[in-house]
Amino acid sequence: MKIAMLSFRLPQSGLQQPGLKRGGVERVAHDLAQGLALRGHQVIVWSADAAPPGSAYEVKPVPGAALIHNWLAFRLVSGYFGNLLALFPTYGNADVLVAHGDSLLLPLLGIPVVRIMHGSALDEARTSRSLARMALQFGVYIQEWLTARTQHTVGISRNTQRRYPAIDHVIPNGVNTTLFFPGEKAAFPAILFVGSLGGRKRGRLLLQAFADVIRPSIPEAQLWMVCETGPARDGVTYFSGLPIEALAALYRQAWVFASPSCYEGFGLPYLEAMASGVSVVATANAGSREVLDGGRYGRLVERDAGFPLALLEMLRARDLRERYAACGIERAHQLSIERSVDQYERYLESISHSPFPAGARAWR
Repeated sequence: MKIAMLSFRLPQSGLQQPGLKRGGVERVAHDLAQGLALRGHQVIVWSADAAPPGSAYEVKPVPGAALIHNWLAFRLVSGYFGNLLALFPTYGNADVLVAHGDSLLLPLLGIPVVRIMHGSALDEARTSRSLARMALQFGVYIQEWLTARTQHTVGISRNTQRRYPAIDHVIPNGVNTTLFFPGEKAAFPAILFVGSLGGRKRGRLLLQAFADVIRPSIPEAQLWMVCETGPARDGVTYFSGLPIEALAALYRQAWVFASPSCYEGFGLPYLEAMASGVSVVATANAGSREVLDGGRYGRLVERDAGFPLALLEMLRARDLRERYAACGIERAHQLSIERSVDQYERYLESISHSPFPAGARAWR
């Protein structure tokens, strides 16, 4: 197949943009494009970013790169003006166009379109602590609801489909088990966090739990924060802009992966941790409940107050960690990138022969 893909941003780190690392949607877009390209499909990704090192697919520039690279401007582009920017690339004679966002107007181009919904803007709005962001996300939700009603749409989780009942198909995100795999643990209790200090990732909550509960109880414990640099604390190390291989190495050494996030559309770091043989402690949200299967594959904490104690228990109980680690490896193989690409390959093949040659579909 000739596959065009729209992802305004791609994973960047190291020499490309020092100090910058992107995950989430960008990582999923890269993994899917890479997986399809390695299977012999011609994949062109339209993005404001350069191709990550080792990419098997081609990258072409989208207009408005300056806006996309500006944090504040991108807040307005994403979900709003991005729908206009998406019309400008010349997608050529692609069999199908895969959009990782802002696809509302793409059916006008006459190419079969598949929109991937990476969670729910409604849940983003409901968990936002900023009124401005809440309003923006509610607006995005209305546009995404319309998109799901008028385009071929894939949701990354069952919860996403519940928010957009018109979604055609659910294909979970997958983890690269050749990159994320178990290894030798650190000689000291090591906690790993991947996210941001603020927003829904709530890294500051973990910092406080570490200072108030973990460190006084286990003085040799270390907290590795893969995020922007925050306040200096005893036992805390910040990592910013890590190449993906260095991140995978941290996962392998960690004893516990801790995530106090209040919302995840899916939660790929949970899966990366499990593939690396790391037990997971997470606050309950839509993504953690689904990926951890209600607590079968990791420890779910319903209330914030219980999070530090659950983390402390996991650090102290080796048998508990090993049990969750073993279950997590099983889960990671269920949700491998190979299985995810298999499902997308079959689905895109069927869409490329869609009876809706313009990418549009009857109102449902």
